[in-house]
Amino acid sequence: MERLNYTSVTEFIFLSFTRSTRFPVLLSIIFLLTYLLIVFGNILMILVIKCDTRLHTPMYFFLFTLSCLDICYTTTIVPQTLCNLWRSRPSILFANCATQMCCTIVFGAMQILIITAMAYDRYVAISNPLRYKTVMSWTACTMLLVIALVTSISIAVIVVYSVFKLPFCRTAEIGHFYCDVGQVLLLTCTNVKGHRAAEVTTYLLGLGLFTFPFLCLIISYMYIINAIMKIRTTEGRRKAFSTCSSHITVVMVEYGCLGFIYFRPSAEDSLDKDRVFDKDRIFVVAFTFGTPILNPLVYSVRNKAVKRGFRKLF
Repeated sequence: MERLNYTSVTEFIFLSFTRSTRFPVLLSIIFLLTYLLIVFGNILMILVIKCDTRLHTPMYFFLFTLSCLDICYTTTIVPQTLCNLWRSRPSILFANCATQMCCTIVFGAMQILIITAMAYDRYVAISNPLRYKTVMSWTACTMLLVIALVTSISIAVIVVYSVFKLPFCRTAEIGHFYCDVGQVLLLTCTNVKGHRAAEVTTYLLGLGLFTFPFLCLIISYMYIINAIMKIRTTEGRRKAFSTCSSHITVVMVEYGCLGFIYFRPSAEDSLDKDRVFDKDRIFVVAFTFGTPILNPLVYSVRNKAVKRGFRKLF
């Protein structure tokens, strides 16, 4: 009977919304406007890259993909969030929670890997410009995209299977506004076979997804800096560095936020379920909504080619 009770969870309740019923209108307006801004900004970036043939290069191919991923990532979370703000019982079905978790992992992991591929693209462009078109051919770009997709799906399937195959012993209440891996894992039975393995698997995959691309980024930029320093003229060095400045900004924000959210000391791992607007939850909301806006904003403001594309589009 206990085993049946453990596995009879059919839905999860989002505690973030049960304590925010005083602000549904305000939160709905903020979330909806932010979501529309994300979709509009990234669609605009997609149209600019597609319409300007001068932007049909590997760098903008990856930026095009990144904009698509930003739209998909936020669409996985925001519509469900808007619905729950107006429901007396803000919840998500068991299967839908697993699907949402899988999608957020896939799109989030692909963002990290595509950003890493963009660093490799800049390394080739600066250190070996004569062979750039040969090394970064469309075949190579497609292969990098396929590798990122297969890796992301594999990680998502392993993590979701490891978590949702476990029975749930605690009340199915998630102290969050979407199905986060760590929050759902807290609800599973800690004394059953496989729980520790699921924790270790999830942590190691997350750590690997964070550290391996980050090391590739560091190595790429070490070579990039070395190549830039070999350029004799100041103007040449400035132009070379300007091609990387937008990407560096995105990398710093992306990895800074991820590091804060997922690699804090264990005492701070869980969000405060008794407060709607604790500092950790505000930071997670800012990351979820902020980074998808950042990419088109940074590249449209700091990149002359994209500015030229905007003028051509309009």
